[in-house]
Amino acid sequence: MVKNFEKFVHSLALRTAQASQVILVFVMLIIVVNVISRRVLLKPISGTVELVEMSGAMLLAMSVAYTAVMKGHIMVDVLVERFPPRIQASVGVVVNAIALFFSYLLARETFVFAARMMKRGYTTSQLLIPIAPSIYLVGFGFTMLALVLLKDLIKSVGVVLKGSENK
Repeated sequence: MVKNFEKFVHSLALRTAQASQVILVFVMLIIVVNVISRRVLLKPISGTVELVEMSGAMLLAMSVAYTAVMKGHIMVDVLVERFPPRIQASVGVVVNAIALFFSYLLARETFVFAARMMKRGYTTSQLLIPIAPSIYLVGFGFTMLALVLLKDLIKSVGVVLKGSENK
C-alpha cells in the first residue's frame, strides 16, 4: 500500500511538473513576442506583465512538489549523514513532520485566500482575468508538496520502526 501511495505521489508530482513546463514555455513565448512587438510594431502587448506574474506564481507552485520528490532542494546533511540509518530516519521524521505541517498551513490558507478572491471577483487590471483560478493552482501546488512530505514522513517512520529502508 505504501508503494502504491509513493507511485501515486510521484506520478502526480511528475504531471504537475509537466504542467509547469508548459507554463514556462508560455511565459517565454509571451516575453519574446512582446519584445519583438516592441521592436517591430513599436507597441508592447497589453497585459504581458500580468500574464508573466500570474504564470510565475503557478510555475513555482506547480514545480516544487516534483523538486521535493527528486530531492532537488538544498539540504544540509553534513552532520546527519554520518549517523546510523535509524537516527537519520528519526531526524527525517522530525524535519518532514514540521515541513508537512507548514505546507499544510500554506495550502489551506492559499485555498481560503483564493475563495475570498473569487467571492470578491478580483481580476487583473488590464486583461480582466479572474485571479482566483491561478491562486487555486498555487494552493494545489502546496497540497502536492504536502503529499510528497507525507510520503517521505511515512518512509522515515518505516525506517525508524524496521531499521532499514524497504525497497
